[in-house]
Parts: sequence; C-alpha cells; structure tokens
Amino acid sequence: MTSSSTSIPISIKYGNTTYHMNLNNEPNISKLEQFNMLANHIHISSDRLKLIYKGKRYTKENWHDLNLISNMIFLSIGEQNEDETDINTKDIECIMNQMKVDRNTAIKSLKLHPNIVDAILYLGNK
Repeated sequence: MTSSSTSIPISIKYGNTTYHMNLNNEPNISKLEQFNMLANHIHISSDRLKLIYKGKRYTKENWHDLNLISNMIFLSIGEQNEDETDINTKDIECIMNQMKVDRNTAIKSLKLHPNIVDAILYLGNK
C-alpha cells in the first residue's frame, strides 16, 4: 500500500548508524529532488549513493521505480562526505586539480597535512 501523505517516515542504515527521516512525498517534488534530499540527510553525494531495499539496488537513476511506503528500512552504500570546516576551499580545489583526486581525498589529505605542499607530497607518495 503506497502512502498518500506528504511525508513518509523511513530509516537508512549506514555502518553502525541508523538515520531516521520523514521523506517529502508531495506531488510537486520530483523523485530526483527527493533522492537528493535523502542523500543530503545522510551526507553522501547523490552520485555515489546506492540504497538497498529488499535485495534491489536503487540509485538516482532508478529511484523513480520505487513505490515508497511508511517505515521502509534501507541499507546505504557510498562514501560519506568529509567535513570541510576550517579547510580553505581553494586548497581543496588545487589538490583536486593537481593530483586528479576526488574532493573527499583532497580533504582527508589536508586534515592530515594542513600545509598544501605537504598534502600534495603525501598524496604523491601514497
């Protein structure tokens, strides 16, 4: 039975953490927007997020195939976004461009080595 209310309570498990949220199910919200809201809630990029429900994998490409019902429990797969607090955005982008790495890798290297040169050398020796 599909819920017709404007929000649907769901749970998402990621590692040892279970996230609970009320997913907006209003008709004016697209399925892609809905998936992006869910991804933001659990801090995983919507491009990298995969959700498992009853043995089927859902991504932003096939999320529209799922009929949402109350109290669904999903298993999430994907790397959570790193916290960028106190890290210069220009340093992150520089490392991404110079070393051809993703944002999370650049942030992790800057957390280990706050000096941009040391962070680049660290990644180069990895």
